[in-house]
Amino acid sequence: MKKMIYFLLLFAYFPVFSDNISLSYSGEALIEYSKPYIYIIEKNQYRKIKIPEMTSSLPIPLKLTDSTLIKKFEPSSHTLHKVNGKFYLVHNLGGAVYELMGDRLIRKDHSFEHKMQINAQTFTYDNRIFKFGGYGFWSARNFFTYFDLNSKEWEAYTPVHGDKLPPGLFDVNQFKYGNEITYFNGVTIVPNDNLRFERTQDIWHFNLSTKTWTYKGKTALFFGNNPQNFQHENYYYAFTEERRIIRVNFLEDTYEIFTNEAVSSKISNKFKPIIENNRIYFFANNHSTSDIELVSISLPEFLGKAQEKHRFVEHNFWETYSHLIGGFFLTLFIGLGVYLWQKYQPTRAKYISDKEGTLYLGKAAINFDETELKVISYLLKNDDVPNSELLELVEQKGVHFSHNIRMKNDILNQLNLKLKAILQVDENFIVFKKSDTDSRLKVYRLNKQYFKVSEEFLNM
Repeated sequence: MKKMIYFLLLFAYFPVFSDNISLSYSGEALIEYSKPYIYIIEKNQYRKIKIPEMTSSLPIPLKLTDSTLIKKFEPSSHTLHKVNGKFYLVHNLGGAVYELMGDRLIRKDHSFEHKMQINAQTFTYDNRIFKFGGYGFWSARNFFTYFDLNSKEWEAYTPVHGDKLPPGLFDVNQFKYGNEITYFNGVTIVPNDNLRFERTQDIWHFNLSTKTWTYKGKTALFFGNNPQNFQHENYYYAFTEERRIIRVNFLEDTYEIFTNEAVSSKISNKFKPIIENNRIYFFANNHSTSDIELVSISLPEFLGKAQEKHRFVEHNFWETYSHLIGGFFLTLFIGLGVYLWQKYQPTRAKYISDKEGTLYLGKAAINFDETELKVISYLLKNDDVPNSELLELVEQKGVHFSHNIRMKNDILNQLNLKLKAILQVDENFIVFKKSDTDSRLKVYRLNKQYFKVSEEFLNM
């Protein structure tokens, strides 16, 4: 393979000197950052560059324990991850996982090169290595997998909540902030046509702890998943084909456009830039020498002055607020229904009144027989009615006294039952007590609060 010479230059910004470091290696390499080192992993060796000191280790020869790996190991086809203080290389095409132990690469997985998650996004969370999405065999994935260090198998990390799920995605941008992770500006497969791809500006948010998907809207502009795109704190930096630098602020949902062709035209895709202490480290193409240089400059110098600032998220009004609008109209509908019911419902009468000698509840006449009506009228006109006076109202001539007593009691019981049913009040309307003047005598009283009758009725 063609030899490539990497000259790593340090711009230390000390007042009197700067250091130059040059490294050379043959073939392609995996170059990734795991604080505080940049790792340059070749086919047969690797070395580390410490940031910000820019000191380089001597090359460390690699011993490959897997015979198949020796033949086809391509470092750039892997990603580097640090879990529990150990370093792992994960194959981009399938499930192969290798641990970097000193000078050895040791196969750790029980998987195979399934080629089902090509161009998936990878990250570490909860001491596990994750993959999301990816393409393979005319379909795209819309779920997470993670490598279980105990079983040495890849497992599914499926969502358990969320009204919607994203489509299968690959070549998608990824922004991770704590337990929250966002995917945007990716590629998906056209529904019902597995041979057609289309880019999507949908923004999907996933909570890794609750396993919940949320649709956030669409991006205001599309930029692809450029290998140079990277994240720092709450910012996501992207590089466009027009040599512009886009900086997205996900806490504010805004983006800025920077035009600094002196930097953007030279930046190499061999290594995602990193930011430490407001300085950015990136590989740059030297067009005059065809070399690649590691450059360190201040972040403001790298970006230049922002040319534009806009909203990054375009909300679909109905999709974003439909649940709020639905809740508002449901509350309004229920409130209107209660109002109309209260306004137009038939009012239940609460008092017994009279008309032309007949008692009514509302507009409904009450069917009392002649004796019952006489008893009620008498009780309405008088407060405490002796037992003897009630007997005179109900007694039948020529029958035994005990029979008249039973008949009087039956009428009073019947009246109580009727009044309870008519007025829907659970209480006795006619009650008796001992006379205030003679405790040996009973007197009866009617609860008159439910009656509003005229003088004409009382004087009948």
